[in-house]
Amino acid sequence: MTTALMVAVLLGANVPAPDVTRLAQVQERMGQRVTLQGVVERVSLGKGHPQGTGVVLDDDTTVFVTYGAPPAGWAPFVGQRVRVEGLLSPSLTDHEQSLLAPHLRQPGAPTKHAPALQTLVGQRVRLAGLARDAKGGAVLLLGKEPLYLADLERWPEAVQGKTVAVGGTLRSKQHLPVATKDAKGAISQGTSAASLQWVFEAPTWRLVEEPRR
Repeated sequence: MTTALMVAVLLGANVPAPDVTRLAQVQERMGQRVTLQGVVERVSLGKGHPQGTGVVLDDDTTVFVTYGAPPAGWAPFVGQRVRVEGLLSPSLTDHEQSLLAPHLRQPGAPTKHAPALQTLVGQRVRLAGLARDAKGGAVLLLGKEPLYLADLERWPEAVQGKTVAVGGTLRSKQHLPVATKDAKGAISQGTSAASLQWVFEAPTWRLVEEPRR
């Protein structure tokens, strides 16, 4: 019996913590060790309070890690999509008053997580990159890949070129105008009919505080 119990414990230790990307999964897995997927962001704790640090999930749910600066080793990951394992809890510790929000206790070291965009089509996701303006509207720039924000023509001037986190339903569709030819053969500016662009539908966004160098 003892041997069987030890085997069960060892097997359990090797089972990966389930992925959590949205509020419904947070509620289902409360009190369990999980692997969060989301963007590390500095998050307001309310008027007159300092910023905390959390992992913001794909549906904009914030799971708090601290009520202040990022934990040791986390600063380089602010503004990055990560995977990080820890214990989901309704409070930050057993002995302090906490926000009414999910928390990640005993967090491990985060690792950068950059899923292929093709695997995210049709899903609500949260990604971080640079805020840029393009001819077709405001974009989130991931490396050299522009992702358009539906119905946002330009970023606010104070946000231009800075790191932002954007949430929304990701689509691959015709967003830019298609080039046309008039009766005289002149071709207007635009893309080919077969050209598709990445677009966030119903986007939300937040300026990310970049780590001090």
